[in-house]
Amino acid sequence: MLAMGWRGGLVVFLSVPVTFALTLFTYYFMHYTLNRITLFALVFITGIVVDDSIIIAENMHRHFKMKRLPFKQAAIYAINEVGNPTILATFTVIAAILPMAFVSGLMGPYMGPMPVGASIAMLFSLLVALTLTPYLGYIFLRGKEKPGKEKPVLRIEQTRIYNIYYSFINPLLEVRWKRRAFVLGIVVVLLGSLMMFYKKR
Repeated sequence: MLAMGWRGGLVVFLSVPVTFALTLFTYYFMHYTLNRITLFALVFITGIVVDDSIIIAENMHRHFKMKRLPFKQAAIYAINEVGNPTILATFTVIAAILPMAFVSGLMGPYMGPMPVGASIAMLFSLLVALTLTPYLGYIFLRGKEKPGKEKPVLRIEQTRIYNIYYSFINPLLEVRWKRRAFVLGIVVVLLGSLMMFYKKR
């Protein structure tokens, strides 16, 4: 709520327990008990679960602030704009963790509920982000139209964080030797961190 505002935070806040409730409901039918493995799957996936709702809510909020379309059309356009990337990102994470469910041997049955539970939670988070989150966003993110003078639209170039970022990144883009020195510095730090493994006793 501090980062997104209380309205956007409320939208995400309400979507997360719905996702976990659906996941636990699926656990029940798959005869998974609540143990360290299944709970770890939920903890592990929490940060990724909120991403889907945050992406949808933030883009809806952006289109509502621009006021180029009526609220309902703006909500539909906002979802269509980021819908495909959200779906692809979700299935990419599932593709990364689901193969763990096919581990054989002694660890297979022990670790199986974690990738399965995390994948189920991701699918439900996508479902909630494309259904419940737009509805909640349409309710809470519209705001109220106040009569009087319209507030001037704040351009991103006028924000402080943009100016800080621009002052850092622009010299790297404009001056070749600074760009090369920056990349070289990153490589040196990376190699230095790798050397710590060899010097560990």
